[in-house]
Amino acid sequence: MYSRLPSRPEARHVRIVECLLAMNRAGHVATVSECIRMCQGVRAKGRDSPYVKKLAHLPSVWELKPNVRGGLRGGARVYFLWLSTGELLLVNAEYKQQGEQADLRLLGEVVEMAEAIRTAQGREKQ
Repeated sequence: MYSRLPSRPEARHVRIVECLLAMNRAGHVATVSECIRMCQGVRAKGRDSPYVKKLAHLPSVWELKPNVRGGLRGGARVYFLWLSTGELLLVNAEYKQQGEQADLRLLGEVVEMAEAIRTAQGREKQ
């Protein structure tokens, strides 16, 4: 599952598609292929997928991270949330060089999505 960002409901594409298109335009075709492969893997195996990693400093934020190191494939990252229904919500993706920190703007988008979901769930309970 994927969605537009709450702050950009008018966007042409859902956010993860925007990220994948931008990586493709930047020549990171292998990264895009790796992101798609990891998404297929988590769809098939769920939480048991070897690509699923919890981000240590952000509660509720997870990433798909390849098993390979370095290069365009090794730098692929997909950021997502696990919903209370057990479904996965893909938010965005990036290519990151080995040793480079994650893009804080992208992580902020994932947190924004998590907060919007919590707010919506709170309204449903009222």
